[in-house]
Amino acid sequence: MDPLLLVKAMHAIMPELTPNDFQSRLAVNSRSVSKQVIQYLLDNGIGRTSQNSYVFSDSDRIKLAIFALKSGNDVESISKILTWRDFEMFASEILNLSGYETECNVRFNKPRRMEIDVVGTNNSSKLAILIDCKHWRRNDLKSITFYAIKQIHRAYVFMSNRKTVSSSIPVILTLYPMAIKLVEEIPVVPIRNFMSFISDLPTYLDKIKFVSR
Repeated sequence: MDPLLLVKAMHAIMPELTPNDFQSRLAVNSRSVSKQVIQYLLDNGIGRTSQNSYVFSDSDRIKLAIFALKSGNDVESISKILTWRDFEMFASEILNLSGYETECNVRFNKPRRMEIDVVGTNNSSKLAILIDCKHWRRNDLKSITFYAIKQIHRAYVFMSNRKTVSSSIPVILTLYPMAIKLVEEIPVVPIRNFMSFISDLPTYLDKIKFVSR
């Protein structure tokens, strides 16, 4: 399957649509190509048929995003299509692909109510990666610093509540394409570099903020 067609399919899918609707949203002239794409999705567990329509769930969008990623598409181009919640789930799936167990929207009520968008835990090292997803396209140092400090505070609250984790790394994940940088020792990572950041994490360990017991 052409990788670019998978990105087009991300634009095309809706909760329910007819074959003609799908071809129109896919923006291809060939009905046979449209049928090949929808059959590829169905064969891979993405969507289902219902009478004369195709039906897709929110989780199907994430499945398709992962297929598009594995097919060689740029992570940033994929993530731009995703909604706020999709973005969090996509980050979670990238962590899963890297061997982490993940949770989304982890909430604590003490000392005050707070939420961590995505938590990825490596059970062998007892290390947790705490992600604050920022679905912005542009940002400035002042706002990044503000959110970096907040994420450090969340990490301390997390560690006080999770006795099975020995240390955690606060991270800010953004759509904005830029080089990975550190703000208050917190990695600010564009989504297109997230997979490489996770795989190259050992090279950052002496530079970034750890919150440990």
